[in-house]
Amino acid sequence: MVVSHTWNIVSLEYTDADGFARAVNQINWVCVSDDGAGHTWYNDSPPKRLDAPDPNNFTPFDTLTEATVIAWLGVDFIAEQEAINSAAIQKLIDAEAAGVGVPW
Repeated sequence: MVVSHTWNIVSLEYTDADGFARAVNQINWVCVSDDGAGHTWYNDSPPKRLDAPDPNNFTPFDTLTEATVIAWLGVDFIAEQEAINSAAIQKLIDAEAAGVGVPW
């Protein structure tokens, strides 16, 4: 089964802290996964909390892109959420393969 995963950032939570204006401290995201055969799974939790900004690597809020913020989620977090979605899709497929009924 090949599952495609589409990531989007829904919103960013931020605060003015430690001398940084609108420093992002939480990413609210969604990952929609689809196997191309009619099975789709939507996942948007947990929100990703971020550590305090690094003064040597701070990106101003107004210059952020969605791709940058998705990268902040981290490869391990992304892989974990995609595995959860893929497993959920497999459960949907497995549920279709078993059942009770009659053919008429």
